[in-house]
Amino acid sequence: MKGPTDHAAALAALLIASGAVLFPVLATAQDAPPPAVAAQGATVADVKIEGNRRVEVDAIRSAITQRKGQPLDPRGVAKDIRAVMKLGFFSDVVVELQGTPDAPVLVYRVTERPTVRETRIEGNDELSKDDLKDTVELKAFSILDLVAVRKDVKKIKEKYAEKGYYLAEVTHRIDERPDNQVDVVYVIDERAKVQVKEVRFLGNAHVADGELLAVMQTRPGGYLSLLSSMGTYREEAFQHDLQGVQAVYLDRGYVNVKVGNPSIALSPDKRFLHITIPVEEGEQYKIGSIAFTGQLLDREPALRRIVRAKQGEIFSRSKIQQDLFAVGDVFRDLGYAYANVTPLTQTDPAARTLDLTYEIQPGPKVRFERIDIIGNDKTRDKVIRRELRIYEGELYSGTGLRASRQRVNALGFFETVDITTKQGSSEDTIVAVVEVKERATGTFQVGAGFSSYENFILTGQISQNNFFGWGQTLSLQVQWSSVRQLGQIQFVEPYFLDTKWTFAFDLYATEGIYTTFTRRAVGGSMTWGYELNGLAPYWSFARHLEDMRLFATYTNERVDVSASGLAAQSVQQFKDGTTSALRLSLQWDRRDNRLFPTRGFFLSGSAEVAPPLLAPESLFGDVILFTRYAVDARAYRPIWLGLVGRAKLTLGYIRDWDSQHRVPISEKYYVGGINSVRGYRYLSISPVEFVPTWQDPSARRGALYVGGDKQVVLNLELEFPLFKAVGVRGVVFSDFGNAFAPGEFSDPNVPYSLYKSVGFGFRWQSPIGPLRFEWGIPLDRRREDPVNGGDYIDQAVDFQFTIGNFF
Repeated sequence: MKGPTDHAAALAALLIASGAVLFPVLATAQDAPPPAVAAQGATVADVKIEGNRRVEVDAIRSAITQRKGQPLDPRGVAKDIRAVMKLGFFSDVVVELQGTPDAPVLVYRVTERPTVRETRIEGNDELSKDDLKDTVELKAFSILDLVAVRKDVKKIKEKYAEKGYYLAEVTHRIDERPDNQVDVVYVIDERAKVQVKEVRFLGNAHVADGELLAVMQTRPGGYLSLLSSMGTYREEAFQHDLQGVQAVYLDRGYVNVKVGNPSIALSPDKRFLHITIPVEEGEQYKIGSIAFTGQLLDREPALRRIVRAKQGEIFSRSKIQQDLFAVGDVFRDLGYAYANVTPLTQTDPAARTLDLTYEIQPGPKVRFERIDIIGNDKTRDKVIRRELRIYEGELYSGTGLRASRQRVNALGFFETVDITTKQGSSEDTIVAVVEVKERATGTFQVGAGFSSYENFILTGQISQNNFFGWGQTLSLQVQWSSVRQLGQIQFVEPYFLDTKWTFAFDLYATEGIYTTFTRRAVGGSMTWGYELNGLAPYWSFARHLEDMRLFATYTNERVDVSASGLAAQSVQQFKDGTTSALRLSLQWDRRDNRLFPTRGFFLSGSAEVAPPLLAPESLFGDVILFTRYAVDARAYRPIWLGLVGRAKLTLGYIRDWDSQHRVPISEKYYVGGINSVRGYRYLSISPVEFVPTWQDPSARRGALYVGGDKQVVLNLELEFPLFKAVGVRGVVFSDFGNAFAPGEFSDPNVPYSLYKSVGFGFRWQSPIGPLRFEWGIPLDRRREDPVNGGDYIDQAVDFQFTIGNFF
């Protein structure tokens, strides 16, 4: 069958050659009518379209220029053939001339391409259909496009190479089906997975192999290859690795380093790759003189102070790049949005020094003409705008742009936050575009689990961290297990009436079963807070207090305590009563994301007082009075390839109000459990007194966990991705903690006065919320009788489960 070009060329040639006589293009069908001869100056009597079954006639006719009653244009017919073919629906188009020579009828006969009935993949044993679902773009019921099929084949092969199946072959097969339909089958020959066995460097005399491998994604495989991409060869990642190797040398002063073409050898059994990377290190250079040129705007003294690179130091490209940004920010923060800083270098091979000159061209000053926000389908504009540190009508600020992005991202409402700029309506204006991609902030959780000390755990929670898009938090939570029950409703408005004030309330009912007593409480709290940078109009230093808030919280709760199996003389330590307390706290929050932080810190210090003034005994009867102080410090730091380090320090101190109002046992500190020192039973670490039992005061004394008036807890974690696509991360941890008796600051029963544990686990960001599964190993296992021994109180390995974040 001829293609459209052949038909067009034949038609044009015949028409041109004939002069006054027009010859038709013959159809390929055997039953085509005999050709008619068109006279010179013939007029088209009609235009017909035949052969189409699925494509509408009007769609084809729109591409045809020949019309009934118009003079016949041979070149126009040729163009029409090409235009119809460009529609993409046909494999062939021919034109026939019918009728009389003076009034010919043009018949455009089309042959439609087959329709794809279905696409499927065969031979994919190692990769599931879910793994490959995004690689096939050709869809059922679409027109067969062989170019798209070949693209799909390429993408499938790339996906296999990404997973380590470097030798996988992918072909396609077209199976014809009735009614001009086809099945497109992608046939895969997976072959054996190829693993990187060895990565060698040649010529690296001054930098060890391990230091170069540390910056590479392409690494020799090992036992963890099944859980990570280690040992997998990917061309794109490997090219990035070569740049990383070069960057290591440039950061160590080897400015003339050359990373040569690597050698990649396949083992005879086609299972392993051996990679050799040649390196020419060259000589190491130090920084010579540092100068500034261009339009400095009298800023040279300030520029010299912020530049980290110093004369005589080993040259470091990354440090120079940081200096370039820092120098540029000096001018960008003055409104010079297009400030350009160019590093000019001059080397002295004999002295092995590199002179550095920063050439500065500030450009014009610009102002923000407009700030556009896009992508926030749910979140209201003002929730985002109040976090921005750039303002319409004010001068451009590079620092303000970065701070704005960090603050909007820290809300935790968005998967991504990008701020870009474009020129405004004039050269001295600029438009900032804040583009966000929203994430689900509401959860409905119903879960069940099991731990070694709580047995079955049931939990349910309805929460919305961005209530109706206003940035408010509303949650309703219920938990039940054999040792604790909780019902709670919380509400937080971080910017009350669009001011710097925060308003929150909390209503709850709890029951906790401790080792020797049960504590039940019903109460609530109300909190007012203020962001301290709001004081800047009255106190200039307050502008530096961003992300710092002062809170005042009033709490009122009724506490009922019941003891279990203890002698009468210990009953005075168990006290029911009403607590009416006021707490002042100062918080400094610099986390990059308040829901899922990976960088930054959170610091909180508080002082709480429950005085007689707030709880008169004449009004409340029995009251609980005390003074309490607390410190909560958390730090987050990304380390490498998704590995995040975390640290959390918790300090607490509570003291008696006076000799008549001692702190009851139910308000003291108890340590242990999945949210404290993991590996130890829930709230089981505390000072112990040995008292007679109820039944027989003369019998062996039992252990009464009386709680401490001081607590110290330190948690260290390393969290890393396991199965990134489904939100599963692994964790290894080490915990330290203890609660100390009044007047004591050490514990002779445990080395270094702190109970210690190590462990591992995994976290799953599931559809019902964050799930934690952790195994703690106590390093200081306790016995029933610390002097004479006995059975262990603590399990050798303690499995613990909960729903919710820890840090």
